[in-house]
Amino acid sequence: MAPGDATPETLSFEAAAARVRAAVSPLPTERIEVAEAAGRALAREVRAAHPLPPFANSAMDGIAARAADLAVASTAAPAILRVVATIAAGHPATRPLAAGEAMRIMTGAPIPDGADTIVPVEDLAFDGDGVRVTAPAPPGAFVRGAGLDLAAGAVALERGRTLSPHDLAVLASLGVDEVEVGRRPRVAIVSTGDELVAPDARLVPGAIRDGNTPMLAALVAEAGGFVVGTTRLRDDPLAVSEAVRTGLAEADVVLTIGGVSEGAFDPVKEAIASIGGIALWRVAMKPGRPQAFGAPAGRLFFGLPGNPASVACVFEALVRPALRMLQGHADPDRPRIPVRTATAIASRAGRTDFVRVTLEPGDPLPLAREAGAGVSGHLMPQSRAHGLLVVPADVATLPAGARADVWLWRWPGAPAA
Repeated sequence: MAPGDATPETLSFEAAAARVRAAVSPLPTERIEVAEAAGRALAREVRAAHPLPPFANSAMDGIAARAADLAVASTAAPAILRVVATIAAGHPATRPLAAGEAMRIMTGAPIPDGADTIVPVEDLAFDGDGVRVTAPAPPGAFVRGAGLDLAAGAVALERGRTLSPHDLAVLASLGVDEVEVGRRPRVAIVSTGDELVAPDARLVPGAIRDGNTPMLAALVAEAGGFVVGTTRLRDDPLAVSEAVRTGLAEADVVLTIGGVSEGAFDPVKEAIASIGGIALWRVAMKPGRPQAFGAPAGRLFFGLPGNPASVACVFEALVRPALRMLQGHADPDRPRIPVRTATAIASRAGRTDFVRVTLEPGDPLPLAREAGAGVSGHLMPQSRAHGLLVVPADVATLPAGARADVWLWRWPGAPAA
């Protein structure tokens, strides 16, 4: 269909998702300090410049010894070793360990040359300059070998990985103080509707407070995006067109809310007709059927429906993966977990349904239960839900106990006391 064509194109959810992903090209990369890199997408693999740990060290407080000196030690005939030094963490021994000797050693301290085993302090009896050991200690006992965690030259973190706080410990331990990551996408949000007022406004007949904008801004931030501006407009196609054009000039992604359905007062539908490169869609999914999408001049435009469940669902299904792909994340999708349905869930064949569900313990799989009525204008099911259960397009009804997949938002909290 031609860009800006006012006739919506009907397509499956799978086709819509494929179109969106095909339009995404990763943004340029940037170098940032490791301390700021949690949650970012690693742009280049990181290899270990040295082994981890960098030297063999003790896993216990005790003594460093030679296993051969303890081979026949017993309660009846203990091995008596002469303690010749004490090794603290960060202070290597000044000489090798000789036969018949032991060195006191602290957790994390380097293993001295000549030693090949550690005997924990609770298994020792000290007497002056000597120590009594009443059992053999095999070679390697309580020894953390050099490179046992990560060998020198090995891949520590792969390209596209979403860096966790624990990954930052790996980077810092390898001496990496800056890392190359994908740039965060800049996102402009335009909310439309004569009925919308600010959250702090007094309600008048016919008005509703705008809850979609703060929700969408938070979802963008959680996906790694950076909101460069939010605009709330009345149903004025000229004003909406100007806001969209400004957004496309200043941001990587523009998200509009509302105004893309079959109604007589849908300003986004009218505004995008003059911009080009954006098409109206009717996607076989619920919620979120009316949409618009395009990539004018390489920027991404998503026209979202106006109801909150539809906004959130289309964001999760199409926008969030695109935002993460822009950043270079290897896995742009939410985690999917298998569940069983707690009750029957009605759907309609030929349409992919996304059902807001809560999760509860089950055996062997968690049980998913609808979080409330499947009304796209209701907010509380969204607030209660732990994720979206996906009903495939070829399924009419999921009976109770049916297996399904849930896109996980969050795990249930501990039950109230």
